[in-house]
Amino acid sequence: MGVEIFVLFALFVLLMFAGVPVAYAMGLPSIVYFFFMQAGNTPIEFIPHTMTSPLFNFVLIALPAFLLSGRVMNSSGVTVRLYALAISLVGRFRGGLAYANIVASIIFSSMSGTAVGDAGGLGPVQMKMMTQAGYRKEFSAGISASSSVLGAIFPPSVAMVILGATAEISIGRLFLAGIFPGFIMAGALLANVFYQARFTEEGKAWPVEVVPLKRIPVDLGKAIGPILTPVIIVGGIVSGLVTPTEAAVLAIVYSILLGIIYRELTFKTFFATLADSAVTTGVFMFIIAVAGFFTWTVTQMGLPMLITNALSPLAEFSPSLTMLVLAAFFVFMGMFLDTTAAILLLTPTLMPIVNAVGLDPVHFGAVMVVALITGIVTPPMGICVFVMSDVARLPVKDVQKESMRYLPAMFIALLIIIFARDLVLFLPNLLMGT
Repeated sequence: MGVEIFVLFALFVLLMFAGVPVAYAMGLPSIVYFFFMQAGNTPIEFIPHTMTSPLFNFVLIALPAFLLSGRVMNSSGVTVRLYALAISLVGRFRGGLAYANIVASIIFSSMSGTAVGDAGGLGPVQMKMMTQAGYRKEFSAGISASSSVLGAIFPPSVAMVILGATAEISIGRLFLAGIFPGFIMAGALLANVFYQARFTEEGKAWPVEVVPLKRIPVDLGKAIGPILTPVIIVGGIVSGLVTPTEAAVLAIVYSILLGIIYRELTFKTFFATLADSAVTTGVFMFIIAVAGFFTWTVTQMGLPMLITNALSPLAEFSPSLTMLVLAAFFVFMGMFLDTTAAILLLTPTLMPIVNAVGLDPVHFGAVMVVALITGIVTPPMGICVFVMSDVARLPVKDVQKESMRYLPAMFIALLIIIFARDLVLFLPNLLMGT
């Protein structure tokens, strides 16, 4: 059994490093195992069964809905409004546009739901304004890539939707559990910028924006529509008025309404957004299907039992230490896998273990998403680094070097989230019961 697992994952890693898409990298080793080890015992019809079963989940309808609503928002002129509001709030401090970069990502997370959406949506605006203000392009690209992690932590996080659907955890509770971790991560990034502004030669030379206080209510009025998005989504779910799936559809209607009000959403951009969302959803669904087959394969090999036996003594000694070990594993996996692919690959295997050793599944979900999302700025597969490299037209290595400056702050935030279990669970327990 141990040899089979080693061969399976060795083949998976080999395919990944060869540049094979993650769905095929999961599927091919599973097919090899099936035909060599299970063909005589299990009918071949079982393969499509294991692939389609995960797709028959009503909650998954929320995935394309949130993707579409975020893209419609991005096509409706909200990006400039949100960044202007962020500058009004924090632009008057030294390095104000760097602070505004992070604050804008907090606000924009309610529209994008993904780190890549944050980097691709806000990135061009942030790069243009920071470069014009005199910041180094490399610095601007690095902080834009790093702050994009917030898009996957704050609700309505697409990663949380996929995790909730895969692990059968309440998406409403996961959304609420992402709020404090999101602010902890944002605080760590802001503290990093504060340190650079006060104690580095480059930071001391950063410009100070002249931003009158009277601009705040004006910019707030222009951005109030998009800001209400998370209130509508999370508030609707928590109050019981709508399910997560219905909230996602409501978000589409609301985003289209904003596009009409702002007069920036055209039929051409809307249909282009529909096509883009359909393609992205198709990719996600295909990965989900193949992950179902891969999960069945590793279960047949006995991998969940091996991990449970290894973690049970540790969990009895210290649940927080167990979570720390898992988080370190997630950070490592996030270096090589997209967050969505990693969730689909790992969750079905690990959730029975989480329940067996007595870890809280909502806290586990929050830690998993935060740990995996740090991988978007780590080599060798930091996808948001590649996005910002393209946006800024800079070499990947230059953006990578700048974004690595924020990793210590991210890891400190992750440690707080791991050990401050009650803080993470405070809002879910307060608003949705224990």
